Order: sequence, then C-alpha cells, then structure tokens
Amino acid sequence: MKSTFSTISNNKKSKGLKEYYEVRSFFGTSVWIHCFYDVGADIAQATRACWQKAERIQSYMNVYDEAREGNLSWLNRAGYQGVRVEEDIFKVLKHAMEYSRLTGGAYDVTIFPLVQLWKNAAQSGQLPEKDLLARVKDLVGYQHVLLQEPDLVFFMKKGMMVDLGSPASGYFCDEAALILNAHNIRHFMVDGGGEIFCHGKDKGESPWRVGVQDPFDKARILMDIELEDKGISTSGNYEKFSTIGTEKFAHIIDPKTGYPQKQAASVTVIAKTTQAANELSTALCVMGGRKGLGFVRSLKDVEALIIENDNDKIVEYRTGAFQK
Repeated sequence: MKSTFSTISNNKKSKGLKEYYEVRSFFGTSVWIHCFYDVGADIAQATRACWQKAERIQSYMNVYDEAREGNLSWLNRAGYQGVRVEEDIFKVLKHAMEYSRLTGGAYDVTIFPLVQLWKNAAQSGQLPEKDLLARVKDLVGYQHVLLQEPDLVFFMKKGMMVDLGSPASGYFCDEAALILNAHNIRHFMVDGGGEIFCHGKDKGESPWRVGVQDPFDKARILMDIELEDKGISTSGNYEKFSTIGTEKFAHIIDPKTGYPQKQAASVTVIAKTTQAANELSTALCVMGGRKGLGFVRSLKDVEALIIENDNDKIVEYRTGAFQK
C-alpha cells in the first residue's frame, strides 16, 4: 500500500546526534527507518536486526508461498486439522483476534475468503451470486478460530482462511520500535508502507510531524499531526477499489453483510501501537462515522479522523489530535 502520510521536517539541525535513513522494499511497498541516535549507539546492529525482522515477517506471512512449513499458506490449507505456526504469525494472529473481539467483528481477521470472492468478481466483471456469497460469508468469523499457546492454531470450519498482510506491516513497525529501543536508539520513525510508528523526537528536538493526505486530493495535505511514542494508520476506499460494471467497490469488506463497505472514504487512527491503529482504522471504515465516533470515545489512548462522502457531501468525524 502506498503511504498516505508525508514526513514534515522541523528544519532544525540535530544537536549531538547522528542520523540514519534507509529505504528497502518489503510487503509490496517501500519501508523506511529514520533515526537520530547518540554516537555511542550501535546503529548498524540495531537496524540490521530490524531488516532481518522484516525479512522474517514477509517470508512467513506470505499467503501464497506453499513451500515454507509453518507459514500462513500452510495454516490456510491445514488449519482445520490444527497447525503449529511460526512465532510471529501466532503473535500477529493473537493480536488480530483480540481486536476482532474488541470491534465486535467490524474488523475480522478471517475475512480473507470474502476478499478473494470479490477479487474474483472484479476480474470476471460480474457480481458474486447471492448463494455463493452466503456460503463464503459463512466461512468468516473470528469466533471459529482457536489459539493454543504457544503456537497452535485451529480453524473450526473447513475452508476458513486468514490474511495477515495488512496487520503485518503495522506489526513490523512495532517490532522495529522494540528493537531500536533495546539498542538505546532514542529518536526514530518507522514507516511500514502506510503505517507509521514514531518514538522520541525529530532530530531530538521536537515531536515527529506526519502529514495526513486528503482522500479526495492526493496532492493536498489535509493536516499535520505531531506524534511521539504512537502509531498511525489510514484505511479507506479512495486508493484501493474495484470496478464491476459501472460501480466502484471498496477493498474493505463488511464481515456482517459480505459486501464492500461504502460509508468511509478514509479513516486515520492514532493508537499506542501501529498494529492496533491498522486494525482499528479498518474496523471504523466498516462502522462508519457516527457509530465509529462513539466507539473511539469508549477507548483509551485512541484518536481518529473518519471522512465520509455522503451523497457528495463530505462529512468529518474527529477526536483527539484531529480536532485541532
């Protein structure tokens, strides 16, 4: 996913800190790490560990790679019998299950069969038949996944599948943050390709600033947000959608109806972790503005901007930092 954010420089020189910046390709996009660190810190070892973690996550969470035992493809093919999965998969899945429950299924980690159905519909140019849609929708339900520590996963319905590609990039940001912190890197921004985690300060002086893109004008920055020790993620239908006949369909599916959501053009969420921000932004797209606003206000340390296009009228719902 193309990043929906831009970094805004504070135009100050870092005092007594060295700078590291590198971009690599992971998760089908550009991933970058930007640090300001003390001279004595081992930046090479820290960043090497981050990139190794990215490689590991990408390798094991590839839903199409059937060769690697214990990866996501193995789970989707054999989860009905129970599969022992790699540690990172179990951690991401456990977190995703927690947020599936928290959102009442508005975000559902088992949505993959419906995603595939609508992808096939877009390729064929025909809407899914209602009987087929109902059968596939029956395979979706986080309640039918059983996790057994430390690494065993069961699907209670044959044909269930998960795709952790979206939460995986947020998970990488969070894991990279843990690695950098463990190596005494105090100031950094990690961008997983649309999800960002910021720690400390830009150039060691002031909070990192992230520009949020206008969903209706990609060249325009809607607002800039100061971030410190938080993650941010945007979901929506303004970049990823399919056209079937003459109608556009969003890539985010409502698990309860089985149809692509139509309410939210864009949802940006700030949370304590980037994976949480990612999963909540997806859920809020499904909930819509009014319900989503009440839900966000019931949570601690979560802020959101929900933008809807209601009959060509743009409606915004804002909490926290987005109200400024």
